[in-house]
Amino acid sequence: MNVVNPAKPSALFDARPKANSLLVIGCSGALLAIWPLPETIAFRHAFLILGFLASLSYLIPRRSTLFRRFSWPFWLFLGFFAWMLLHLAIFSVQFDLQLSELGSLWARCLLAIPAGLVLGLLLTQNQLMDSSSSNCNMNTPTPTQRWVVLWILLGLSGTALIFFGRYLYEVQVTHQWLHFDFFMTPYKGKPPFVIASALALPLCFILIIRSINHQMSRWWIPLCLCLIGLVLFGDYFANTKNGIAIFAAGLGLFILNLLVKIRWSWRSYVLGFLILAAVMGASYVGIQKHIERNSAWPQMIANFEVGLDIDHQNFWKNRNAYPQPTNALGAPVDISTYERTAWFTAGARLLSENPQGFGLIHHSFGWLALAKWSDFYQPIGTLRGATHSGWMDMALGVGIPGLLLVLIPLGVAWFRSLFQQGLWFSYAAWTIPIMCFAYLTTELTGAHSTEILFFMTAFFCGITLCHPVQFSKKIARTH
Repeated sequence: MNVVNPAKPSALFDARPKANSLLVIGCSGALLAIWPLPETIAFRHAFLILGFLASLSYLIPRRSTLFRRFSWPFWLFLGFFAWMLLHLAIFSVQFDLQLSELGSLWARCLLAIPAGLVLGLLLTQNQLMDSSSSNCNMNTPTPTQRWVVLWILLGLSGTALIFFGRYLYEVQVTHQWLHFDFFMTPYKGKPPFVIASALALPLCFILIIRSINHQMSRWWIPLCLCLIGLVLFGDYFANTKNGIAIFAAGLGLFILNLLVKIRWSWRSYVLGFLILAAVMGASYVGIQKHIERNSAWPQMIANFEVGLDIDHQNFWKNRNAYPQPTNALGAPVDISTYERTAWFTAGARLLSENPQGFGLIHHSFGWLALAKWSDFYQPIGTLRGATHSGWMDMALGVGIPGLLLVLIPLGVAWFRSLFQQGLWFSYAAWTIPIMCFAYLTTELTGAHSTEILFFMTAFFCGITLCHPVQFSKKIARTH
């Protein structure tokens, strides 16, 4: 395949701003680890500001990179903030609340974007931080590159590591190895585990495949297997159905790529088989135990069908005022599956009536639902309700234009990554669909989840920013 770069990597990036590069990478890895962790707002702000300043000082001398025609997805992404200002001026319904959100949540998202962009640029340009290895790449990584990959991997796996550390602490206190008393601690909800599954698993699986093919050291294999186990451990004990579903999706991609991309060598096949057996064995036990704990799985389709009928069932409006419906099997619906399906259906209807969005990222659904259905849940303070789908809540908040200004750059980055070779291109190709699925099925709007989304979107834009591809009919046929 022919790959056309707008300029040689050495012309755009060199090894001189080593401190800036290390600072961006250090802050990014730390942020990814602690972003979902409660009571860390001061640390998050410090890392955000440091990463932002280091990224700007890195980008300003290389600003010509951002003004090439292949950089349009990044500028489209930045257009999101122009849309939010326009929305505030023209479409705002709760002006004070929307203005407050612009000065807090969206300001932090804006600070996260340069760090994510520069991190992507750094990880995909060959002369990362070692001027003595001008021809290095991820097939023969330098020691510095290996440490960088390790740091980012640990950052992406931070939620699973912190959760397991808390588990070991609880074991010391309770003297019990298997218990559920520490349910989701130190986190306050399940979304962090869903994010960890979507972001950490692809990199672990890719590193294993590359290690089997001798593209990286095989010492990565035991580390990645441990991290995969910790992600499954967190998903299981947090009892998150979405996390388990994402784990299963990542496992399926791993099996497919392992069969297709493994090199023809009997040692590689034996090693790959042993790894697959270990991963499959642990996954089977964890997923089976999870299904046994959740009666919602066997009747999920039946409950889903009831949730779609929001005109004849009102339980989704207020479970305290209406009777719980039954599904086609004659059993009471699983409340979680039913409510989330019904709320998503109602959200889609409200979005068709309010394509410009209400203006608030987290509780726009509650505002709009209460205006349309007077018997909807009465708000508790500022809590007005959400659909529990990140993309739907975001669309109801920022409107269809705002949603497209995020989804289109993600889609372009994913498409570009499919035609490139390298660790981080593979990571983008794997992770973007899984991450989008996570934000579709899970309540991942508001606070840290939105900040992570904007950081990762900028990161994927940065990965593919300097790697445009010239397509031909012949290339298209080969893919």
